[in-house]
Amino acid sequence: MSRRWRFALVLIPLTLAVLTVGAWQWLVVDLPSLDRLTANRVVPSTKLLARDGRLLYEIADPAGRRHTTLPLSEIPAVLQRATIATEDASFYTNPGVDAVGILRAVWINLTGGEVLAGGSTITQQVARNMLLDPQERAERTLTRKLRESILAWRLAQAYSKDEILELYLNQTDYGHLAY
Repeated sequence: MSRRWRFALVLIPLTLAVLTVGAWQWLVVDLPSLDRLTANRVVPSTKLLARDGRLLYEIADPAGRRHTTLPLSEIPAVLQRATIATEDASFYTNPGVDAVGILRAVWINLTGGEVLAGGSTITQQVARNMLLDPQERAERTLTRKLRESILAWRLAQAYSKDEILELYLNQTDYGHLAY
């Protein structure tokens, strides 16, 4: 074997190792912990009740939101199914990330000349909205998308699909302060 081939056989694995460590540093090292899920939840409104349980007054949060967290069993099944059908049809079968959905969104965006589709799963949206800081959340970069995907995969490993759906339905702003 020539000297050139031996050098290449050493250089190629070394280069791959350096690139892998660099990618790890770039994407994973400073990812937020899943423990931040509890810290970033929308706080339920304070409700003042009469002795008989009637609502006397509800104190909204500083943003003006009135919010009551519900267990998934109390959220209408039709809302659950509609959300899954609209946001992430493969929710119960994907590992937190839907590669086909992302590729479809990339194709739609490329052919449309602008960002028309996002391709994020429900789990990715939970990861983005509840784990990433507001500045990173607003970025539309490949780095943010990759970091969001890693967090979504971690979420899918740590929580059941029903727990993730419950988080999504209780924490996602549907517009006009509706949760």
